[in-house]
Amino acid sequence: MPHETPAPVTTALEPFQVLSKILDFANDDQRDWWHSTGPMFAKVLKDAGYNIHAQYSYLCLHHKCVVPYLGPYPTNSQSRWMSILSRFGLPYELSLNCSDSVVRFAFEPIGPLSGTEQDPFNAHVIWECLGKLVQLGSGIDLQWFTQFKKDLVLDDEETRFVKENGLDEGQVLTQNKLGVDLKGGKFEVKMYMYPYLKSVATGIPIEQLVFDSVRRVDQDRRLAVPLSILEEYINFHKHKTLSTRLISCDLVDPSRSRIKIYVAEQTVDWMHLEDLWTLGNRRRDPITISGLQQLRELWDLLNIPEGPCYFPDGGYLELGAKVKERLPLLANYTLHPNDTYPAPQIYFHTFGVGDAAVADAIATFCERRGWTEMAQTYKDNLFSYYPDGDTQEMNHLQSLVSFSYRNQKAYLSVYLHSFETGGWRKSWINDTTQAHL
Repeated sequence: MPHETPAPVTTALEPFQVLSKILDFANDDQRDWWHSTGPMFAKVLKDAGYNIHAQYSYLCLHHKCVVPYLGPYPTNSQSRWMSILSRFGLPYELSLNCSDSVVRFAFEPIGPLSGTEQDPFNAHVIWECLGKLVQLGSGIDLQWFTQFKKDLVLDDEETRFVKENGLDEGQVLTQNKLGVDLKGGKFEVKMYMYPYLKSVATGIPIEQLVFDSVRRVDQDRRLAVPLSILEEYINFHKHKTLSTRLISCDLVDPSRSRIKIYVAEQTVDWMHLEDLWTLGNRRRDPITISGLQQLRELWDLLNIPEGPCYFPDGGYLELGAKVKERLPLLANYTLHPNDTYPAPQIYFHTFGVGDAAVADAIATFCERRGWTEMAQTYKDNLFSYYPDGDTQEMNHLQSLVSFSYRNQKAYLSVYLHSFETGGWRKSWINDTTQAHL
């Protein structure tokens, strides 16, 4: 009897489902984080057009280098390290570059000692996390990270001083976090540092700490001109409604790294938005004005409520809480040796605005730019990540929308709530809820 070739085995399992059956987890917290964040991460990759090999690769990166550093799984009934990354204190957030269909994520590494006497302000575990990323990613350079961390994060003596004198009360406690861009089957790492506690400990204003640190890494003064212009702009506004928030840079060879300095503007209206974009009318060239016109278009589409907005003093929202707050504008300025003026990127806080309306605005903006597939699929994809949510009631899935304009092209990114996705929920089925089940 002739040998028959068996029919190929087919499976409908997606990469996340396959890996969930195979991968091991060190503890229940890591398993819960995987099932909470993984479904959305996997689907965002697929929706953005990443091939099957990239999906598996990045999900494995997530399992090895992110999930172990998200800390205890959050619930409302237990204390935990609260990250500035989210108004819910969550340490992980996905984002999507709509113009190029590039997926990114940011996270604040958390370890077993974070928030304890040994590491009260979560300064140390980021080194361990970076060590794992360095093993997997070629080209990661920690030269600038090391200098910025020395300049902007508390050392052990400063930590004791702040703790013993209660200077941390009401302050932003997050000091450092990481971002990862997923491109071409590889990944690139960025660092972000918040010098709030360093400023409290030293008495030096945040903006001065940041500018001085940039000068230390810019030893050949390639950034001197754009830095001086930005410093002049920020110092002119510093006793008004604008404040310096944080700094970031790419963890690559310093000759290729970009430094970005972030500010917040408490007055949300077009006049202040235009001031951010033009650096107080310092930038009025044709490309800047073209970008400003498209920024105005996005502003009108998003229909952000105008008026004074503030970051709440201390405290975070409970998981599952109704969102009723409005937050300031944000902007970052990229310093590049070939550019006289710092290049702006604007962030609209859409946290607290109806997600359906925001998604419609994003889809319209994409459609007008010829990003047809993104325009047609964005809204449905967004709500598919939370299939158990009420699409007309949700107002927290899209926390930020950012806009920049480079090389005569608009860039639009959306920063997404990335917790208990795909219908998986554990954290806020609390005692009160269970009593009604």
